[in-house]
Amino acid sequence: MRKINIFVVIFIIAVLLSIFVLSQLSPISSIITNTNKITPTITLQDKETCITEFYDEVQEIYEECVYYYNYTDCLNTSGLNTDCSLKHNTWTFQCKTGEKTVTKERTECKPDNNFIISIDKGTAVLKKQIDFSEWGPCVYEEENNCLIVTCVSNDDGAFKGQFTDCTGGKSCQRFEICDDSIKTLYKNSREDFIEDDPSFYLDKLAIKEVEE
Repeated sequence: MRKINIFVVIFIIAVLLSIFVLSQLSPISSIITNTNKITPTITLQDKETCITEFYDEVQEIYEECVYYYNYTDCLNTSGLNTDCSLKHNTWTFQCKTGEKTVTKERTECKPDNNFIISIDKGTAVLKKQIDFSEWGPCVYEEENNCLIVTCVSNDDGAFKGQFTDCTGGKSCQRFEICDDSIKTLYKNSREDFIEDDPSFYLDKLAIKEVEE
């Protein structure tokens, strides 16, 4: 019996220690890489940085409870309050019996706002980079077997860091990335993209070579 009690105590201590350790865990950082095949020869890669945090949550414990109601029942066969017996009724209901602390986690991911574009030339793979983390949000799509990346400036067009559109005088850039050519186009006060828009006055977002 003494050995059993010692084992129970050790088990309880181990459980309490594990709960304490989990509650004291530092945030965990991880990187998720997303690879998107735009065309048979063009691939776009972007990354997300995810932070997982641990926190304690107090939860209420509910169990089945029984309420007993005792009363006296009289048949009154020979007068008032005669031929009586003690009876009782019961009601079952859910009631709070305690609390417990549960360690939970939440994960929040944010994009790195950096595109790595690979163009398969057959004998070699050309890699380009568009780092828009400081410039403004970008979106991409496939058009005529090319990768189209459209970006809107944080200073002149983006809404709370989110891409909306490129209308109404917003400063935007467009990258047309095809198998055999890469073009960079601009627009501000005009409706279409051109290679040289005089109304585009911001610092330009560059597409760069990726160093191996």
